[in-house]
Amino acid sequence: MPAPQQLHLFEPAKPLLQRFGAGFFKAVPRKPGVYIMSGEADRVLYIGQSGNLRQRLGSYKNARPDRVPRKIIRLIHLVRTLVWEECETPAAARLKETQLLRVHRPKFNVQNTYPPAYRFIGLTQSEERLDFSLGREPKPEGKVYGAFKSGSVRAYAGLLRLLWAALHQPGSPHDFPATLLHTKPPKEFSLRAGPSPAQLGLDQMATSVDNYLAGESEELINLLAGALPAGPEISNFQRNLLAEDLETLTEFYEHAAKRNRNLRQQNGLEDRIIPPETLDDLLALAWKAREASD
Repeated sequence: MPAPQQLHLFEPAKPLLQRFGAGFFKAVPRKPGVYIMSGEADRVLYIGQSGNLRQRLGSYKNARPDRVPRKIIRLIHLVRTLVWEECETPAAARLKETQLLRVHRPKFNVQNTYPPAYRFIGLTQSEERLDFSLGREPKPEGKVYGAFKSGSVRAYAGLLRLLWAALHQPGSPHDFPATLLHTKPPKEFSLRAGPSPAQLGLDQMATSVDNYLAGESEELINLLAGALPAGPEISNFQRNLLAEDLETLTEFYEHAAKRNRNLRQQNGLEDRIIPPETLDDLLALAWKAREASD
């Protein structure tokens, strides 16, 4: 049974139709492109894209308060100018939208409008230790992986905890370095072998971490799972913390490390490092390709 619709004593206002007129919307092409909605003082409020500009802009023209989110109703009441630009293909429109969002960061957009959240993870190996780093810029020394977007800080924190636990076999959460239990992980951290031989040595660890962060293999997750301290003396807190870290690494591999590798291969990129803006563009094109195949 269809959901009951709200009855209106008066027809809801259509501010865009009143402001621009029916002829304006009839002139919009049924082609791919991007559109920009601006308010007072030409401030950009919203940037969007569509495979059919007339259909998309028509949906704003006819928006009803009982059928669209309040955010959309607020937006269309603030719009003073509305322009569009045709693109050759829907993929080109998506790419153009991403580029414009980076420049304008409009108030009513969500994706690609917040301050850059990219991270790079660094790894340097020596005979005695592994040095890790996390930063917004790639370090000039050692191996560097990224750019990574959402989830990278959490994955990096979990990776350090798991590696340290595999090497040092802590019997209690109190045995961990305090910096590994903070909400924000250390930007730089050195891992050294524990006092007694561990199941996972530094060399094997470095190789597995390299393959993991490069998106080549998730073997590291299984190796860590088998090398972590176990037994009845391990507290539930520690057990649950490390189990959650393993789950985080599994998700990060699929949605960040492996995805970056696939993007590099699909687009013929030889460098392991994907610059942030290039990553945004490649993700936009991949998103559009998935949308078209659904």
